[in-house]
Amino acid sequence: MSSSTVMVEVHIAGRSYRFASPSDQVNRLTSLAARVDALVNEMKQADPQTDRDRHLILACLTLASDVAEAQQRLDEQASAVTIFNRGLAERLETILAHPKG
Repeated sequence: MSSSTVMVEVHIAGRSYRFASPSDQVNRLTSLAARVDALVNEMKQADPQTDRDRHLILACLTLASDVAEAQQRLDEQASAVTIFNRGLAERLETILAHPKG
């Protein structure tokens, strides 16, 4: 079932932005925008003298760092699973090659 496209208005750093979004992705888009807005607001409170654009760039870099860290954790977990599966396969091959009997 395909979703229709709707216009969504989000608020980030005191400004409104309108985006076209698949209707089944509206909640995701608004949640992401709220996260960006919260980061910008935290940065603004920490350093009110910095301009809005710099706060937005810093928020983007923070989120990019979060994504990179999550990807690294996923890669490490995938490697661990691969190593486990290789060990399991080797043990099974040994058992099958030398059945007790």
